Amino acid sequence: MCIRDRYQRRVHGEHFPYQRRAMARRTVKVGITRKYGTRYGASLRKIIKKFEVQQHSRYQCPFCGKHTVRRLAVGIWRCKACHKVVAGGAWELATSLALTAKSTMLRLKKLREETAAAAEQPQVVAQPEAPAPGKEGAKKEGQKGGKKEGPKKGGAKGGPKKTGPAAGGKK
Repeated sequence: MCIRDRYQRRVHGEHFPYQRRAMARRTVKVGITRKYGTRYGASLRKIIKKFEVQQHSRYQCPFCGKHTVRRLAVGIWRCKACHKVVAGGAWELATSLALTAKSTMLRLKKLREETAAAAEQPQVVAQPEAPAPGKEGAKKEGQKGGKKEGPKKGGAKGGPKKTGPAAGGKK
């Protein structure tokens, strides 16, 4: 069969058996990392795929709420709708550490405002009860008197702690 016959068969709808198969799906698993081919190993390509998908996706704008924030450069993100430029993570708009820090700052700010509001309100201070006359120096039952006993300073024998070769340690 010559080339001319093959051409005639293709034009008129007669297909060869190898042409009847549907085309294979190309990038089901590898996705954006197809450009690397078989280089660098499967594990590294999976890690890179995660980063590149995060980097090229759109994020919700914290100002206008639209999903139009894209990455301009490393750590620089811009909303296409409201034209705000935001500093963020290298691969994603808000990193987990940034979210933790933001929630902590909001919690501390709220706590500070609550304490300031509580300080502004007048508080009634209760007066301590005065002891009965004549019993100022008397001890209550179960109360110990004298000096407070705390931990003793110095070595195990009660004297000053010795250091150096004279203490009997290793030289």
